[in-house]
Amino acid sequence: MPDRFYHSAELRWFLPQEDEKGQLLRWFCMQEQLPLHEEGRYDPQAITAPFVKRERERVDEYLLLPKSETVGVKRRQGRLEVKALVAGPRPFSLGGVVGRADQWVKWSFTPSEPIAHPLETELERAGPWRQVVKSRYLQKYSFDSGRPVAGSPDQRPDSGCVIELTRINVEANVEAWLTFGFEAFGLPGQVVGLLDEAVAHFFAVHGLPPVALERSDSLSYPAWLTRLS
Repeated sequence: MPDRFYHSAELRWFLPQEDEKGQLLRWFCMQEQLPLHEEGRYDPQAITAPFVKRERERVDEYLLLPKSETVGVKRRQGRLEVKALVAGPRPFSLGGVVGRADQWVKWSFTPSEPIAHPLETELERAGPWRQVVKSRYLQKYSFDSGRPVAGSPDQRPDSGCVIELTRINVEANVEAWLTFGFEAFGLPGQVVGLLDEAVAHFFAVHGLPPVALERSDSLSYPAWLTRLS
């Protein structure tokens, strides 16, 4: 059985202009008003105030499902994650920012030792797989008080929203990409509203981004990988 199961509503853009990372990161950090801490170089228990977390570089592997934009399968650090589209994509527009939001249900689990090897064999047969190298910058809102409250990205609220800016390199693809997005989580009937409120709050605090966020660039990971391949 999965040891993690949750619902999310997401809004994301993929941008091929990797050279714009600097100005996007400055905007993401509110022109250095938000501290930037690198994973492994601070005590997660000692910081509760809002900050931007820079994660260690990691490699995720995605199963390429031809022409499928409704299911995603990912291997990450020994875990298997499966996500399925529940609703959407639906149009999104806010102050010149235009995109498409969707709703997902996700399962995430670490296979037990007796089934890990047989499962790995079956997954390899299901391929092909695509490696995606990620360097992520994260912020997080908690909605446990009923409104979006920025805090440490290491906090684990029952409902909230992760905001990320990530540099991605895809296996067999020379070009680097950036992705900027929101992932709201909580009860199934609430995640859409949480997403809308989190996005509105983020842009009210940070202002509009220094690059255009357009509908043509707004995709889920499964949709983006399908078009990329």
